[in-house]
Amino acid sequence: MLPRIVFLRPMVTIHNILSYLRWQAQARDRQGHRVHSPFLYELITNQLHRKIKADWVTKVEQYRKQLLTDRRTINVTDYGSGSQFDKGNTRRVRDIVRHSSTSARDGRLLSNLATAMQCRNIVELGTNLGIGALYLAHSAHCQKLITIEGCPTLSQMAATAFKQLGANNITTINERFESALPKVLSEMSTIDLLFIDGNHSYQPTMSYFANCLPFAGNDTVFVIDDIHKNAEMERAWHKIIENERVTLTLDFYTMGVVFFRSQLSRQTICLRY
Repeated sequence: MLPRIVFLRPMVTIHNILSYLRWQAQARDRQGHRVHSPFLYELITNQLHRKIKADWVTKVEQYRKQLLTDRRTINVTDYGSGSQFDKGNTRRVRDIVRHSSTSARDGRLLSNLATAMQCRNIVELGTNLGIGALYLAHSAHCQKLITIEGCPTLSQMAATAFKQLGANNITTINERFESALPKVLSEMSTIDLLFIDGNHSYQPTMSYFANCLPFAGNDTVFVIDDIHKNAEMERAWHKIIENERVTLTLDFYTMGVVFFRSQLSRQTICLRY
């Protein structure tokens, strides 16, 4: 079965199809077969598939359902590569959540990953309507999540949702990544989890990675969204894999996960979830 990029999005490029077929040919199953690292085996077979508290998932998914029925048209300030589905700066709320928000599947993956790695301090680049942040904020150890969004309208809508849902550990910053990120990093010693979910092109992605790298500890994890969205994101993903500090990388197709644990051998695994 193809991931959400095929069945839930109305437009798919030739690049998307070919990249998925290449990934599918290499992808391992979710049972951890042929995995020799005890850390990775435990992560794949137990940690990533834990059930999240049903009441919180229900709240987040009810919020998603509300957005999916929202026919309002809003002005979107897009500083990134733009949407391949919605052209222009005037978009319907329901189209934004359909095309750009974190899926329930990826939300559970993010939350379980943050819990498994005991992430307390989380930084997200690209709030959108806040669904990814809500899943991350509910991970077991999250104390503070700072999420940055350049678009004033989206940032305000997400902040309102966070308040209504009681996600009091989320701080929303409405500012461009380039100006907000240095200020956020100046107040931190380490980042436990970084989620890059905005400006899906090569140079900005590499810039965010490079700026945050000095704040990565041995147990830090970086998550890069939409690593196969286009040729530029695939190029950035392969460049990140080659970085000397990176050890293990997991390619879930819709997102890539980067580890810096010195105890692990260098390898990249395509993994179904």
